[in-house]
Amino acid sequence: MPVHNGKRIRTRDDVEAAVRAFSVPDWSRLDQLAKSFAFRTGWGFEDLLQEAIMRTLQGTRNCPTNVDIMKHLVDTMSSIADGEREKAHNQTPHEPTAQPGVDDAKDPPSSEWSAEENLVYEAGRAEILAMFDDDPVARDLVEGILAGFDTEQLKELTGLQGTAYNTKRTLIRRRLLKLSQGRTP
Repeated sequence: MPVHNGKRIRTRDDVEAAVRAFSVPDWSRLDQLAKSFAFRTGWGFEDLLQEAIMRTLQGTRNCPTNVDIMKHLVDTMSSIADGEREKAHNQTPHEPTAQPGVDDAKDPPSSEWSAEENLVYEAGRAEILAMFDDDPVARDLVEGILAGFDTEQLKELTGLQGTAYNTKRTLIRRRLLKLSQGRTP
C-alpha cells in the first residue's frame, strides 16, 4: 500500500474495484447525496459524482485505507461542492438565460432506469424524506431540492429567508452526511 503524509492510502486498483462493486442501492444513495450537494453549485449531480470519482482515481484526492470508499466519495463531493459555492459567491452574479415561465427543472434520470433501479431510487428518496418527518419545513425544502427548484422557488415554497433558510439547509446537509456515514440522524 502506498503512503501519503504518513497515511496508508488506497491504490487506483483498489478504488476501481470498490467502485465497480457498488450495488444499485449504493449508486442510488450516491445519486441522492450528489443531488443535495450539487445544489447552488452550477454543477449537475452526475458531474459532481463523476468529479469525485475521477479525483480519487487520479490521486488528487487520496482515500486512506481505513476510510470506507463510499464515505470518501461523499466527503469529496461535499468538499468540491463547498468550493464551487465559495467560487460562485465571490463572482459577479449572472443573469439566468431561461425564459420566465419556462419550467427547466430536469426530471430525475429514473425514466432511463429499469424497474428495479426505479424502485431503489424511490426507496432511497423515501428514506431521505423520512429523515425529516419531524420537521415539515425541512421536508418541503428537501422535496423542492429533489424536484429541481432553484433557490428563490425554495424560499417561496418554505417561506424562509436569509439566516433561517441557511440554517435549515445546514440541518439538511448534516442529516444527509450522517445518513451517508451509516449513522442515524
